[in-house]
Amino acid sequence: MSEQETTGDTRRSFVAKSALAAGALTLGTGAFGTATVAAQREQVAVFADSYYPGANFDVIDPLQQGTTVDILQVDDEPVTEISQPDEWTGHVIRYDIGQGAGITTFLFVRGDRFSRGDSGTIGPEASVLSSDLNLLTTSLGDGGGPGDNQAAEGNQTTNETPTENGGGE
Repeated sequence: MSEQETTGDTRRSFVAKSALAAGALTLGTGAFGTATVAAQREQVAVFADSYYPGANFDVIDPLQQGTTVDILQVDDEPVTEISQPDEWTGHVIRYDIGQGAGITTFLFVRGDRFSRGDSGTIGPEASVLSSDLNLLTTSLGDGGGPGDNQAAEGNQTTNETPTENGGGE
């Protein structure tokens, strides 16, 4: 074999391997993109100063779509993390955290909608969704009993005896 034939074979081999790698990368990126879209459809967001991990809440009313879009933008422009604010639904909620009237705030959900009177529990962990909007993303729990919002109440303890809380251990 001549040096020119060897160089040509090496070059073809390199190009073929590059094409395979690019195809695999594209395939991997496509799979990642699908997973990201699925995860985004289940996103829940609250303002950082209104995040009470483990707290129960009641939905007071859904927000109008235009109001939700306005809240999720800065200077009438979408933020990078929420490029399509019209995919989100906003809700006025009231936390049940042991204070008289509770704390009223907003909850945003991507891909789902609550009705007036629905209830839920804010997830125990959160991460920053948008620093421009001061929004955190979290999950929703199943909602539930009086003990579910204990973390939001400053880990208060009660003086219950086994007979007061239904017996048992």
